[in-house]
Amino acid sequence: MSRLDYHFDYACPWCYLSTLTVRELEAEGAAVEYHVWKMPPGANPPPKPEGYFEAGRARLKELREEKNVPLSSPVQSETIPALLATKVATEMGKAGDYVTAVFAAHWANKQDISDRETLIRIAGEIGLDQGAFAAALDAEAGQAALEQDLQTASAENIDTIPAFLNGEKRLLIHHFDDVPTLNDIRELSR
Repeated sequence: MSRLDYHFDYACPWCYLSTLTVRELEAEGAAVEYHVWKMPPGANPPPKPEGYFEAGRARLKELREEKNVPLSSPVQSETIPALLATKVATEMGKAGDYVTAVFAAHWANKQDISDRETLIRIAGEIGLDQGAFAAALDAEAGQAALEQDLQTASAENIDTIPAFLNGEKRLLIHHFDDVPTLNDIRELSR
């Protein structure tokens, strides 16, 4: 069976687009483990080339049109509440659905994913019990899992996202030109 460890942050538009591809792989039967990620303090990823951000915006516009994917600037940049909620959804057995829904809320629908009520509503929309989800958030049920994901990423030397791993095979994306296709991650997941 193919498997994939996928590291992402909701702040990254390339992760949003990659998640759509990861979900296709998951629909084919691959076991996907979703790992939340945040740039650690003091991290020193390789610098982006000159003109990267302007070229990236142009490429996002092209992809939005090519793939017919809604994509607009988010209303806020704080993603820790959503990352924590993702770990709660993972513990409740709905990781992929929750990740997809939160990315859509953030990048397509301009919703504030740092807002607790928004995160609880999204949980309900994917079939989770909102009361149980809210109680788990209040109990900080996902905190240990979030910290574990961050420690795992540090131990794996993940300094950029999206990141795709399967055992010793690694694909860390530092430039939007390197975002993998379904075939690329399918091969990596074998």
